Amino acid sequence: MSAPRCRHRSSRPLFRVFGWLVLWLLLVPAVDAAVDDSIAQADAERALAEIRIDQLNFTAENLARSDPSRAEQLASDAFVGARDSGYESGRIEALHNLGRIARLRGQLQAASGYLLEALSAAEALGDPRLIAKVGNSYGTVLERQGLDAEALDRHQRVQNLWRDLDDLPGLIASSINIARVFERRQAWNDAQRHYEAALSQYDTYPNKELVPAQDIAAIWLGQGRIALARGLVDQAEYAFTRALDLQTEHRDVVGESAARAGLARVAAARGDEAATVSGLEQALTLATRVGARPEMIDALAELGRWHLSRAGEELSGTRRRDRLQRALDFTQRALQLGRQGESDRSLQIGLHRQLADIHELQGDTAQALTDLKTAHELRERQFQEQSEARYALLANAANMRERERELLALRAASEQQAEILAQEMLLKRALTAAVILLAGIAVLLTVRFIESRRAARERADANTRLAVALQTAEQARTRAEEADRVKTEMLGIAAHDLRNPLSSIIGFAELIRTERESIDDARRHAGIIVAAAERTLKLVSDLLEASVLDAGQIKLQPVPCDLSVLLADAIGRVSTRTQAKQQQIDFRPTSGAIVLADVERLDQVFENLLTNAVKFSPLKGLIEVWIELDAERARVAIRDYGPGLSADDRRQLFKRFQRLSARPTGGESSTGLGLAIVKDLVELHGGNVRAESEGIGRGATFFVELPRLQHPPLRMATAANETDPAHQRAG
Repeated sequence: MSAPRCRHRSSRPLFRVFGWLVLWLLLVPAVDAAVDDSIAQADAERALAEIRIDQLNFTAENLARSDPSRAEQLASDAFVGARDSGYESGRIEALHNLGRIARLRGQLQAASGYLLEALSAAEALGDPRLIAKVGNSYGTVLERQGLDAEALDRHQRVQNLWRDLDDLPGLIASSINIARVFERRQAWNDAQRHYEAALSQYDTYPNKELVPAQDIAAIWLGQGRIALARGLVDQAEYAFTRALDLQTEHRDVVGESAARAGLARVAAARGDEAATVSGLEQALTLATRVGARPEMIDALAELGRWHLSRAGEELSGTRRRDRLQRALDFTQRALQLGRQGESDRSLQIGLHRQLADIHELQGDTAQALTDLKTAHELRERQFQEQSEARYALLANAANMRERERELLALRAASEQQAEILAQEMLLKRALTAAVILLAGIAVLLTVRFIESRRAARERADANTRLAVALQTAEQARTRAEEADRVKTEMLGIAAHDLRNPLSSIIGFAELIRTERESIDDARRHAGIIVAAAERTLKLVSDLLEASVLDAGQIKLQPVPCDLSVLLADAIGRVSTRTQAKQQQIDFRPTSGAIVLADVERLDQVFENLLTNAVKFSPLKGLIEVWIELDAERARVAIRDYGPGLSADDRRQLFKRFQRLSARPTGGESSTGLGLAIVKDLVELHGGNVRAESEGIGRGATFFVELPRLQHPPLRMATAANETDPAHQRAG
């Protein structure tokens, strides 16, 4: 009986080996097919993702001139999706759209950053169509920056690319851009020749629907401006009307604003005041709706010029003064917008000269001389900025040539590796099949062990989930209690702080309404009402800002920016407050202080800190502002010589609704939210804020630390450095 038993046992290993061999022969083709299916599915998902990104970019491009905020959101979504999926063409298109939107808003620094990044990526990708498309927009930014020669060179190179690609819509766009550069130089014949060439190309093109309507409208706008410059009023009116019809039909709000401004200039040439003022106000309203800062500035400046020109024709002294005051108001508004953005220096120079003419007619010769001096200083600064920008462009071109050589070498290496990868693919598939087979064997061997441990693991998992749920519930209860406490505190403080200014507004308004007062008394009461309303608005704005920060709803739009430029702008915005208290701001800018930040939010931080310093500085006091740099951080310091901070002040300084032991020197109000908002915004940028004080009566210094941008896209010029490399004083 033992012999058969031995023969039976000896045959089982052989049988098992035979079975595994059969299983292997069956699994290898199946695994190979599964790998092919997986690759095909991944390709399909990638294609769908790319189609969605292309749709986002297409919609953003079409909405840029009618709804820039929506367009910006769509372009941002496209950028994130393309970046995460590795879709380089989609990422370049998104950067191009973001650059165009920033340019339309007058944010030239941000536009240049987006477009240079897109241009570099397009050149690395080797896509001539994308290179031409992005280069076209970048040339327009160079034009807005006053770099006419560089803009013309860029547009001509792009035109050659479009010609090589046999792309007539691209050629039309290049002809328009070249014409605009000549128009800027007042080379009317050259500008007209290129506009007519673009229109002739359009007339002979069989697929006219492929040419953007805004390009054809741009041709008519340019021809209208040239005709008006030559005194051909009827021709100008015809051209502007053609442009307006196209822009209205295609909902191009930016272009419609420009066309209505052109028709207003036609009315001005004919002496029709009602049509002039109405047209410019319509242009201003349209530009304001979409945040098109260049068009807003243009409409305001033109309104100022109109009233200035009419002032000399007024026989009544009162009417003449009213005209000059309106001219002054519009011109100052235009200049303020120009300072807030990144407008062409030539525009600011022209506005200061216009102010000089107004002040001269008002009899304020001293102020007129000051305006002319400012215009002269801006002209010198413009030359310096253009020199710096040209140097940066040359440096960037050299870097681009070096990158091209590197790309050629990498391309040759990648071609060699492609063959190796193709040969390795079959081996990888076989190895994949082997791994799957071995994994299956391992699973079969461990099934019993897994089943024996499953019950214990499930009990442990259940206990863990219960503990986590209890902990989560406790945390949620704590957060809810804290949120309810903060809300109650906010409502109590808001009710208390709003009551006094609102009572002042109602009381003094009632006085003005019911009592017969002198003009001086009425103005004084109106001033009190305005001040109370401003305090109320500030409190409401701070409460809303704090609420948005608490909800985590702030989305930063970081771009490379120069801290010296941002600080100089913020100092300019608080100059009215410093002048009222006869204070001086000693600002020492530093070159190379480049950070990646949301310009609007960082402006808010610096303005809050400067305003705080002004509040607590004495009359005729000094405020010092400087920048410190190390290898990785940029540190902004703002020092005042006011009442200083107590030890308790320093502990509570950046908490919400905390009032300092000291009081503002000019009786200014405080919401107790400003420094808390500053802290939240700085930390959103990856930085930190702190305050130092040697004690009561010894002043205070606030420090804002931010990560430095180690490799900025361009060498960036700063207004502060160019004005005086060592020192700038404002007051």
